[in-house]
Amino acid sequence: MDDADRRHEDRRQDLETAAQLHEAIALQRAFGSDAAQRFLKLRGIGDEISQNALIESYDRRQAARRLRAAAVS
Repeated sequence: MDDADRRHEDRRQDLETAAQLHEAIALQRAFGSDAAQRFLKLRGIGDEISQNALIESYDRRQAARRLRAAAVS
């Protein structure tokens, strides 16, 4: 396997992981963080990656909610 093949394989795995993280964030909104973390764990995504993604997503949603509430007031 040459460098180009290795880079292509890495990108493919990153896209799959990104898709799973995206799905987990939707699960987090619907069912909570525990369900989202279990989903990612079952798919072999490590705790550190899943926690960082879910926390950042939650924090962004909370910040957006605060901005919307301030704009309405």
